[in-house]
Amino acid sequence: MKEGITQGPPSATASTADNAFPDGEPVGPYAFVKQGRLVVRHRPEGPYPVVVPCPGVRLIVNGRECTQPTPVSMMDTVQVETVEERREGKWSVSVSSDGLQAILRTRPTVVVHRELPDLPPAKILQLAVVEQEERLPPLTWDELLQELSRLGINYGIDWEACSRGVTSCAEEEIVIARGIPAQPGKDGWVELLFPSNSKVPVLAGEDETVDFRERYVFTSVEPGEVLAVKHPPEPGRPGTSVKGEVIVPPTPKDFILSVGEGAVLTRDGERAVAARAGRPVASRWRNLVKVSVLPELVHAGDVDLASGNIVFKGDILIGGNVTDGMAVEADGNVRVEGLVSGARVQAKGSILIRGNIVSSVVIAGGAPALLRMLPQVHTLAVGLQEMTMAIRQLLDHPAFKQDDLKGGIGPLVMLLLEGKFRHLPATVKTFKKQVETMPPGMAAEGLEEFIREVERALVRSPLAVRDLQEIETLARKAEEWELAFASPLSAESNVVAPSVYNSTVIATGDVRVVGSGCYNSRVQAGKKVTVSGVFRGGEIQAGGDVYVGELGSRGGVTTRVVTGPTAVVTVGYAFEGASVVVGGRVYRFDREEKSIRLWLDKEGNLRSKGVPA
Repeated sequence: MKEGITQGPPSATASTADNAFPDGEPVGPYAFVKQGRLVVRHRPEGPYPVVVPCPGVRLIVNGRECTQPTPVSMMDTVQVETVEERREGKWSVSVSSDGLQAILRTRPTVVVHRELPDLPPAKILQLAVVEQEERLPPLTWDELLQELSRLGINYGIDWEACSRGVTSCAEEEIVIARGIPAQPGKDGWVELLFPSNSKVPVLAGEDETVDFRERYVFTSVEPGEVLAVKHPPEPGRPGTSVKGEVIVPPTPKDFILSVGEGAVLTRDGERAVAARAGRPVASRWRNLVKVSVLPELVHAGDVDLASGNIVFKGDILIGGNVTDGMAVEADGNVRVEGLVSGARVQAKGSILIRGNIVSSVVIAGGAPALLRMLPQVHTLAVGLQEMTMAIRQLLDHPAFKQDDLKGGIGPLVMLLLEGKFRHLPATVKTFKKQVETMPPGMAAEGLEEFIREVERALVRSPLAVRDLQEIETLARKAEEWELAFASPLSAESNVVAPSVYNSTVIATGDVRVVGSGCYNSRVQAGKKVTVSGVFRGGEIQAGGDVYVGELGSRGGVTTRVVTGPTAVVTVGYAFEGASVVVGGRVYRFDREEKSIRLWLDKEGNLRSKGVPA
């Protein structure tokens, strides 16, 4: 649509007759405009008035157009023409990406009309114009109908909106047709008829004397109980586009209900039923939900030389103590009503010990070697993901010139490792040492190769990193190894006990010591560690937050807490000599302090703050 200029008829002319002096009138040179006519007056011998043209006016003197200030005499033939301007409008019809709307966009045609106003006499006359805009619709009914036909728009047309569009003299968008959206269906789902968290906390009664401020019971079922019900998906309703085409709703997701040991499916496959007494468990992999019932072995007395070690594929309940040199291993949960002394207790599920842990090893979750590496691989996974985002932001920042990074992004990696991510090289070294000390044949395939790759990028040759894809690949692999080390079956495996003495306690989930505390022990958790009382002598390693009521001792026994970069460490009271490591940054207590919280800020600096007692 072209914009053009249309010349109107002459608005003012000047001739000798028009500009004659009345007899005897003594006047100086001047020109003026009256009723659209240009009048020129001067003495025969001069001087002459000057006329200055302006935009929107053509000044033609003796047949020649003048664009600069021009002297004009009474003998000249002068034409002053106003110029009419026309800016052609635009319009278009488009269909939205979902096919549910046809949109008419209009910009009106604009015609600018100009007139010469009366101007008073002046020796130098500056011409001027009065402008008036006229807006016209840019399209007609026939043009709109032809465009609708060309685009195949034939459904849900709003004729009133179309009428408004073809008469519109404004720049606007008008929806002239609407389709009917598809109504999505409902995804299928599996309803579990038992708590998915098998640990149900139970508060102690006022008349009950227990060693716990809080204890747990585990969900159990009887044969014949319905464990889960599958709800089938509900299909949606198709819609119609403005072109009359059918819009198919997305296919709702369906779930498969399956059963493991201790459970059966009904004939229609929509209900899982317990086939024996025990603890129900459920696991999910994509759209498959599997329900099982783990059996429970009840051992009423102590685990000692008379009973022998106890190994069971389900849950184990020990009514007494686990004594020196004995071992208890379970594929499910373990409950010990007494104490664990000089023994080993290991479970794929959680471990609840009502007595104390003395000179023993207690492990909840996966293999101990993998559990020890879980905090490091978690720190690597999180750190590499955050580094990827940080590099992407730096590359998009205008202060960084792409020519400076022709050799690769190594300088950016080094910059980040010297700042916010300075904890990652130390984490890599610790991780490598743990892998090297694993028993022969225990390291998973590909783990040592991953260690070499991450060590090259973060420790040995960070300047040699070529592109962001290298860091993204390492971040993805670290996340995969973290998932491998903490499988869904063991990720929530916790240890709860009143007190720990000269022992090692490891859990993929949380460790909670709810009694007097821990003494000369090592505690390692994939998630949180809570020690309500004292932690005196030894080390806490945690993937998540840590709370300790009292840390260290006046005797200066070595006591420290080690966590990842995203954790918060809270200490009720700390003695001189105790230390806390958050994401590789060390805080050493050089005096006794009360109610302190430690964490890393966004720049990777260690921050501390007092908390209310």
